[in-house]
Amino acid sequence: MRADDLLVLLEIARCGSLLGAGAALGLNHTTVSRRIAALERELAAPVITRSVHGCELTELGQSLLGSGEQIETALANAREHARNRGGEETLSGLVRITTTEAFGAYIVTPTLADLHKINPELQVEIVTQTRLNSLNTGADIEIGVGEPILGRLGAEPLAQYSLGLYASQEYLHDHDVPLATDELRHHSLIYYIESLLRVEDLSVLGRLATGRHAAFASTSVQAQTIATLAGAGIGLLPAYVADREPTLRRVLFPEVRIVLQYTAWMASRRLRRPAATSVMRAIRETVAERLPELLPEPNHADSGPRPTAPM
Repeated sequence: MRADDLLVLLEIARCGSLLGAGAALGLNHTTVSRRIAALERELAAPVITRSVHGCELTELGQSLLGSGEQIETALANAREHARNRGGEETLSGLVRITTTEAFGAYIVTPTLADLHKINPELQVEIVTQTRLNSLNTGADIEIGVGEPILGRLGAEPLAQYSLGLYASQEYLHDHDVPLATDELRHHSLIYYIESLLRVEDLSVLGRLATGRHAAFASTSVQAQTIATLAGAGIGLLPAYVADREPTLRRVLFPEVRIVLQYTAWMASRRLRRPAATSVMRAIRETVAERLPELLPEPNHADSGPRPTAPM
């Protein structure tokens, strides 16, 4: 039995497909299939079952994961020892993170970029999604909005953040500044496409402005922000995104201050890639440092310079 065949099996368990495992390992789909076929011939029994939804490990395949994990850890330790004899620990290998568009761009990406600069053999993959997924994406870390869906035992609160109403100086010059929420009916609102929202926590616009829908809607927070900057209307945006734009002004604050929760989940220890724990620790440290941006207090509204976030 070849040790690297067990590493292939371990990656299939993480990704849920031959294609995903191949991408993570830098192998093509045919090579992954051939390695598994060879393993099954040697064991005279199947280690995976295939379906239209991907692959699942058989009971025999599951029993081999511990050995695959030991091999992966031993190889990682050997590479680490060869690279850095007596020095500080370095990170290497793949880490895959699924997270929301805004949190991924403004919080996760700067954190992982800093880690990669001092750990050049760390391979980072960031996949955007709004909530914790019930499907196996091969992620080591998942970060979503609100309560996790079923099947994500062990998910924990990561950070609170707030949404607020923002408008460009141009828009406010051409329109009356709303002084109460009932005056929002006279304005174009910018937010998500309500019919495509899959996170109940984000369904807040109808409650904020009774009977109103977004006049300019997008599934992308970046598009919402650009539309707000362009003067298309008043955007309901994450404070840590909008507060860094010098031409945006927050309105109806603190009357409109919607606090939501980011939730984080890590793959089980057996399926978690070696560097994931250190990466999650770095993300938590960043969140703690940047909490004033994520959840600005009302007494800081429109006072002093806008906070800046690294890109």
